[in-house]
Amino acid sequence: MATKSVLTVHGWSAEDSSMAELVGFLERTGFETAHLWLGGYPSMADEVHLADSARRMGEVVREMQADGRLGERFHIVTHSTGALVVRQWLALFHPEGGAPVDNFLMLAPANFGSPLAVMGRSALGRLIKGWRNRFQTGTEFLHALEHGSMAQENLALADRLSRSGETTSPFSEASVRPYVITGLDVFRPMGILNESAWDGTVRAASANLDPQGVTVDFTASSETGGPERRFWTRRGPEAVPFAVLPDRHHLNITEPLTGGPSGASADAARRLGRLVLQALQVTSANEYRTLRSNWIALNDATRTLVQPEKEAERAALAGEEAPSPDRFNEHYQIVFDVRDDTGLPVSDYHVWLTAPTEREMEAGLSGEVSRPEEYALRHALKKVHVNRRAGHRRVFHIDRRELMRSGGMRSALTASRLPLLAAGISAPAPGRHISYFTRGDGLGSGVIPLRSLNSDAPGERFLRRYATHFVEVIVPRRADEKVFTVRGLRG
Repeated sequence: MATKSVLTVHGWSAEDSSMAELVGFLERTGFETAHLWLGGYPSMADEVHLADSARRMGEVVREMQADGRLGERFHIVTHSTGALVVRQWLALFHPEGGAPVDNFLMLAPANFGSPLAVMGRSALGRLIKGWRNRFQTGTEFLHALEHGSMAQENLALADRLSRSGETTSPFSEASVRPYVITGLDVFRPMGILNESAWDGTVRAASANLDPQGVTVDFTASSETGGPERRFWTRRGPEAVPFAVLPDRHHLNITEPLTGGPSGASADAARRLGRLVLQALQVTSANEYRTLRSNWIALNDATRTLVQPEKEAERAALAGEEAPSPDRFNEHYQIVFDVRDDTGLPVSDYHVWLTAPTEREMEAGLSGEVSRPEEYALRHALKKVHVNRRAGHRRVFHIDRRELMRSGGMRSALTASRLPLLAAGISAPAPGRHISYFTRGDGLGSGVIPLRSLNSDAPGERFLRRYATHFVEVIVPRRADEKVFTVRGLRG
């Protein structure tokens, strides 16, 4: 018998009513949703952590199942930060699976952060969002939501990634099946922030629940002479069904029937509702894999909107003058975390995009700015964020199309350059007696391979479309000989 109970969880600073239209839509299609809102979790109380809300969620679920308000098995639909609350609940109480959940649908989830988290903690944010709440905006929630937070990585290491090769996860294709739907439209007030590939609150690459991870260890060499790379393995399903809708923003993605641009066709307006129902009606691993393939095809159609001949379609999506094609460019999000080989964080470092020569791959960077580096800085690298709580963690938002298209970064390659997108890293010595990479070197450097720039060659394939990538960098910490000396006793 198909599961009919649905639990909905809203986002940061939102109220139960924010998902009212979605609940009404589900009720009209046969789901039992009355009184199944886990509403009002205090996401704007400064002292409340994500784990606090997750533990309380566990208590509420047990209470609701005991008194019959929630079925023995149920689906979950979340919006924005609600996805993090549910994922944390699953990681705490059902780390190896077995939760009483069939399908878990995330709408515009802030799985790997939001550009607005820092704004929410600012004085202006407290004035605008917190004036009804003693000027609190949820400090700990916003730290968790800031790009590059350890909370996001730790959660990913509990449900989607592993450094040790473990595969257990709260998720599987047979039960607790995850799905993500996000948008690329931007509601007008957020346009002034000049972000790319986002819905006004969450980047598409931040929403996707298929992160990648690698440890790049400069204390050990690979067979090719560069740093040793240890790729993190996947927990749960190899890929999560992920749909990118060009006509939805962060607010109307919970409105399956009335949201979307005024000029959209009736079929386009109903598309979100169809996707929601498709996810909640899956009952097996085979159906899950089929839906995943179908949503990939939908994203392929979204991708074509960057083409010049698609201007009419872009205008129809906006209900007005066609938006820039750049809105539909796919992006990568990369989180760099740099530490030395004793485990101490390294906050004073420089990292940039490059296409190295063979000599630079083996011996380090020359220090001169190359044409590919200049192109990447001017065109491909859209944003860099240094995490406020952990300065050794930096987040790059990179336009994939500017790297891979004809005339993009590949056109800036000279004959001596490898067709390889890499990250150059340099770290100045922190003092007279300590240096990084090489003893006595005032500015040590290295190269981190990321992706082949030759789309026809197998090459490097670490970077994935619309995804977040964790790059843990370990650099050698070198002490000079004067740190410890041995002298003979004087008579």
